[in-house]
Amino acid sequence: MITARLCAPAYELGEYTDSVAELPELLADPAIAAELTSPAAGFDTYRWSDAPVVELMTVAVQRTLGDAGVTGDEVDLVLLATDSLPRDRSAHRDVAELLTEAGLTRATASTLGLMDCATAMAAVGTAASLVRDGSARHVLVVSGDLADHATGGERVVAGGAAIASDAAAAALVSATAAGLPVLGMAHHSSPGIGNGGGARRELASRVDAHRELFARLAAHHPFRPEDVHAVLPSNFARNVLEIYLSDVGYGGDKLALGNVGRIAHCLGSDPLINLADRLAEAKSAGTSTQDAADGHLVLLGAGISHLAAVLLGARALPEVPEGAF
Repeated sequence: MITARLCAPAYELGEYTDSVAELPELLADPAIAAELTSPAAGFDTYRWSDAPVVELMTVAVQRTLGDAGVTGDEVDLVLLATDSLPRDRSAHRDVAELLTEAGLTRATASTLGLMDCATAMAAVGTAASLVRDGSARHVLVVSGDLADHATGGERVVAGGAAIASDAAAAALVSATAAGLPVLGMAHHSSPGIGNGGGARRELASRVDAHRELFARLAAHHPFRPEDVHAVLPSNFARNVLEIYLSDVGYGGDKLALGNVGRIAHCLGSDPLINLADRLAEAKSAGTSTQDAADGHLVLLGAGISHLAAVLLGARALPEVPEGAF
């Protein structure tokens, strides 16, 4: 069986940076402002853009292809995980421009949706399945959103647990390029979450949802929490994620949330952004993922009522020689 590899994650943030504390929603509610900007939550600045989301996506895609050493005309399929494309036929024009700018001359593009900030991780799992069974050799996963479109302009999101930023991210899922092996994917839907029932019941439902998600992930590819080097999650407030994830063995230093203060919650792009930064930090330290100890990484995307997680091997696989397939 072909091993799918997650290769060369890259991203582009909105071109403007503003202070979270200056958001009108927080100026109007000092209590929420104090909570979200506290050390326990960690929000400081957020990013925004006045460009179309495909412009951010194009930059991220070009970086991914360059880092992966794969040309655009080798890509078979592009999976777009976004809620920020235009709601009319102009979306087709925008996506066609992205394909042209990135040199994706052979690729077919399709969108995934309905899972909010979990969609991108479902897209990674879908891409891995297509590569694994030989339907495609190289699949690009591209996420990206602008709050003006995805959240109706709201910046305080996730029930007050996060600040939305504008950004895009990309990664190549490949049969041959060097990258981290994709070992499994799981998703979970809890339609009742967010529909009331009181704060205590809501919290219990979210904890249960995370418990079920990780149980499903381990059922597909057995692993233990102690073997996971890090969980790279959606950038919610650390104190909120600690409640959800400590229950399943992933609290404290297991949570990779160092970006929260700098970039806030880039919606579905967070896990790929966090992975890109983790790999860049390892490279700047003079190490590589091929030197990493055996173990796992978990990418976790969380939407309003959806969760999706991807299990990766922590040690990169080398490029497959030309002609091996």
